[in-house]
Amino acid sequence: MINPTTTRRKTEAMPVAFVGAGTGDPSLITLKGHQLLQEADIVIYAGSMVPADLIAHLSAEIHNSAGMTLEEVISIMVQAAKSGRRVVRLHTGDPAIFSAVQEQMECLRKENIPYEVVPGVTAGFAAAAVLGRELTVPGITQTVIFSRIGGRTPVPPSEELSRLAKIRATLVLYLSVSHIRLVQEALLAGGYPADTPVFVIEKVGWPTQRIIRGELENIAIKVERAGISRTAVILAGKVLAGPGYLDGRRSFLYDPGFSHGYRKGLMSHSRNAASSDIPLNCRSLAGNEAIPQRIIFAYITPGGRALARRLSESLCRQDVLIYSYSELIRNQLIKEFWQRGTGFVFIMAAGIVIRAIAPLLINKLDDPAVIVMDEAGHHAISLLSGHLGGANELARILALGAGGRAVITTASDALGLVALDMWARIQDLVPDNPAALKKASAALIASGRLKTYTDCRVCSLPAGLNEVCDPGDAHLIISPYLIPGAKPVLHLYPRIFALGIGCKRDISPQTLERAAEEFLKRHKVSNKALFTLASIETKKDEACLSALAQKWELDIRFFTADQLNTIPVKEPSHYAMEAVGAYGVAEPSAILATGNGRLRFQKEKIGGITLALGERAFALTEDRVF
Repeated sequence: MINPTTTRRKTEAMPVAFVGAGTGDPSLITLKGHQLLQEADIVIYAGSMVPADLIAHLSAEIHNSAGMTLEEVISIMVQAAKSGRRVVRLHTGDPAIFSAVQEQMECLRKENIPYEVVPGVTAGFAAAAVLGRELTVPGITQTVIFSRIGGRTPVPPSEELSRLAKIRATLVLYLSVSHIRLVQEALLAGGYPADTPVFVIEKVGWPTQRIIRGELENIAIKVERAGISRTAVILAGKVLAGPGYLDGRRSFLYDPGFSHGYRKGLMSHSRNAASSDIPLNCRSLAGNEAIPQRIIFAYITPGGRALARRLSESLCRQDVLIYSYSELIRNQLIKEFWQRGTGFVFIMAAGIVIRAIAPLLINKLDDPAVIVMDEAGHHAISLLSGHLGGANELARILALGAGGRAVITTASDALGLVALDMWARIQDLVPDNPAALKKASAALIASGRLKTYTDCRVCSLPAGLNEVCDPGDAHLIISPYLIPGAKPVLHLYPRIFALGIGCKRDISPQTLERAAEEFLKRHKVSNKALFTLASIETKKDEACLSALAQKWELDIRFFTADQLNTIPVKEPSHYAMEAVGAYGVAEPSAILATGNGRLRFQKEKIGGITLALGERAFALTEDRVF
């Protein structure tokens, strides 16, 4: 778009074109931007993040601005433009966002040089496309915030991440991944729930693109394990949740009952609900182990109703339902909503609540969060599922909103000890069995410490986990390996290994499982220490791979032959090259799946199956646990 103030001036200078190159994929540049590059006499491009293919075959004079100052860039622009030559200033992404383009425009204005701006695809939108996500979903959020954390370039105090977090909109952060822990702390402090979905995408759109998926409470450790510290965009918000949360959300635009200028609805659209003016989404969120995604308030008195409505404003309204207690009981709604992922907030006497929920109690792994409050808001009592269900954190949030006090009675909180179950989940540690985790937690509370053996790298351990050198002395073992002879109270397995698999066609699921078990047993590795399976893309339709992934509850990642061939292999297979176009499958896929980690165990052939184990970087840390 040509700047109107400069084009009105009579000048012979050729307009300078600021062109957005997009991110990574050279085909993402606009047709106009591509045409301008072909016509350019001089191209000044913004360093290594501009795809080389965009400038490789140009006849123009090329300048890399990475080592230049503003004055040097402007000098080239002004001299060329005044001599009638076409200058293209090629920026990464879109020139409107974090491109330092404004200062260049100001300099051109002072020299009476006209300019035009051609938009490009910014990293945030490219990331949304890669993830297959819409950033604004009806009933969740209609706001997207583009920002960054303060660093050498400060941000205004009113735009600090902890303040932006209060809106709970979709957040797209640039230039911030090197401060991922500060980002995590600021967003948690500002009010984003601990289980808010977060994606970090390194070099979005490039062939070397990497995607790290997590929740706000564990994204920092995952990014650190992957070794990502620059050239990445961060996306956070509920719109990034999986299909189980988003299904059923739809816009009014294509709703049969919604009328607009091009179509008359079949019926009048209404959001009416018997209990409140807040839309009801009855889809199950069972299995969500963090802070509740759906909050149900129940009240008896008018004062309780007023408090519920006031507190609902501090939460995400689309997830808040308000009922009278009589309505809950009459329609048996407590039983209907009694599942993990729901949080009940009863504004009434605790005795009423206990009698109502007693028949529904199952266990700490399945029961939802329950909070009891008085109608004056003086106390928010975490009554049930304080850690895994998120009741403790929810009680703190509600107490803050009501101006009262959170009453937390879980022993670890009262004693200032780590909540072992929550810490294990944040560190991505899998217990040998849930009963052992419960027993170890009880032992920690009883004695105030657990003798802990680990062969993992340790940055820090929570208070109470005292490291010992001999696994035979340990109450708690943290290791991906099976340790014969050791009899701890609890063994936690860090999920650090990727099992690379190459196989002949039509291998049976039973044969693959036996081979994988034999391979892991030989190396004393538990399958609980796996986080994914990996193979070549041409094996996507192999039933044995999907069956093993499903049985062991693992992801499975596939890579193209070209991707696999970027990883050097010690013993290239010419048979594999002829069959699938890659010199190796098991070893390269295991390494790629770990984010270019290391090969822990070389490939082994068992029948028609080849197996290898890749290991990603990992370190234990004392993480923030609510």
